[in-house]
Amino acid sequence: MAILRKLVSDIRSTHKLLSTDSLITDRAIASEIRNCSLLLIKRETNLRKLWATDTLFTTIPCLEMKEVSISECCDYVDPCSIARSKEKLPRISEGNYQYVIQGVYSVNAMSGQGKKMKEISVNRYANLLKLPIIKKEEYFWISNGYLYINNPLLQAVRFVAFFEEDIPNSIMYPDCGCGTAEVTDEDWVRQGPKGRQAKQKARLNSYDRLLNEEQKEKEQQLELFIPAGPRLGDVVIEANNV
Repeated sequence: MAILRKLVSDIRSTHKLLSTDSLITDRAIASEIRNCSLLLIKRETNLRKLWATDTLFTTIPCLEMKEVSISECCDYVDPCSIARSKEKLPRISEGNYQYVIQGVYSVNAMSGQGKKMKEISVNRYANLLKLPIIKKEEYFWISNGYLYINNPLLQAVRFVAFFEEDIPNSIMYPDCGCGTAEVTDEDWVRQGPKGRQAKQKARLNSYDRLLNEEQKEKEQQLELFIPAGPRLGDVVIEANNV
């Protein structure tokens, strides 16, 4: 937000005529900046660029899923079930050929034990169901703003995409108890600007207080140890004619 505010200020200082027009507000300029930036990013992603950029994509570490019927997302009639995200996702940027999704992984993929799922369209997956073959692969697709996966047993996944809208806290930090939902202030600061979705000032203040408390605790526990010196001799007291 601070960067966007600075861009609006730079544009007003560069184009003096904007300051004289009362109809051109800061909100209108910020909206135009956002639209132009999205247009440039889509142009680059269509050329298969920026896909390895960490600051462009946002990671949802634990996107909760639930079991639903496959007829919910298509006209295919079949008793099999699939997994669907519990909440509707914010708007994902869409290019000429596909959504700008870096990947969908199992929750434990970062530990090297999980795997990446393959993207597919819902119509193509419905055609696969008609074939007499065993489906061992795990596929995902987006339909009506929801994420669908052909494995109905999945309870959560790791979702990485470029979102055009802010991600609600209920999606970014769900109360699922899987160990990835709760993000400490220290972890949140290390995520970078793209990962900080809400409560920025409060979290930064909390992080600063945490550092100060740790420093004070270390100072309170600090002890100065002075070792005893070496013995100067065997005679401590010598008395004569007492």
